[in-house]
Amino acid sequence: MGLPLFSVGDDPGPSFQKFLEATGRQLVVSHSEGMSAHATTVVALRCAEGVVLVGDRQATSSYIASRDVRKVEAADRFTAVAISGSAAMGMDFIRMIQLSFEHYEKMTDAVLSLEGKANYLSPLIQRNNLTTPFMVLPLLAGFDVSHQRGRVFEYDAAGGCYERNDFTCIGSGTPFAESTLRLGFRDDMTLNDAIDLAALAVYEAGDNDPSTGGPDFVRNIYPMIVTVTARGFVELPVEQTEAIFRAINDRRAASGGRAGGELR
Repeated sequence: MGLPLFSVGDDPGPSFQKFLEATGRQLVVSHSEGMSAHATTVVALRCAEGVVLVGDRQATSSYIASRDVRKVEAADRFTAVAISGSAAMGMDFIRMIQLSFEHYEKMTDAVLSLEGKANYLSPLIQRNNLTTPFMVLPLLAGFDVSHQRGRVFEYDAAGGCYERNDFTCIGSGTPFAESTLRLGFRDDMTLNDAIDLAALAVYEAGDNDPSTGGPDFVRNIYPMIVTVTARGFVELPVEQTEAIFRAINDRRAASGGRAGGELR
């Protein structure tokens, strides 16, 4: 089935949001008030090779609603998007972003720049957060192929877009994750250094924030670890992710869970 025809004055152009509105389709799927589980926590940080994102897997209401939510997904080959806030709406939001980028490229035969993708999200966030009770706060990070470097973007609840030169956190575990990142971040971090620090940040969030899930060694469920570099979007395999979090946990167990004098 082809795209519908529009008059010159009504043509929505490459905007997927305007295309849905022009064809009378809903921008997002309606959810009941009962689907109020929230997704937390995700961190993203820059490093020499690109960006690293780590997100916990738990969705929390007045109880643990789910232990294996995927909060980080590929928007395209060189772009990752992550969500916090309403878990159900967040999943729809990720799909909407993926479709929006694909629609734009098909309509214009051109690829949005990473900064263009970041700005493209702003009206979607604004529309959702100001017109529905299901707030979503995403972050976008990726490898800018034009400038050959990683970039990280965060948003406020009204859709304001802000680039961070170091790192950003979203979700209820932000105070604990951000404290870890502030202590450990360096401009010259390697990819492996960034992975270790981001994993530690989410571990600390899970250890201190009741809504954030840490590594679950019983169920073999671990926070997602994603890298976006010149090779594109890559999710680390479960075996490697498990080894990273077991190493952190073993160090913590060796000290009896007591705070020490160095970041570890």
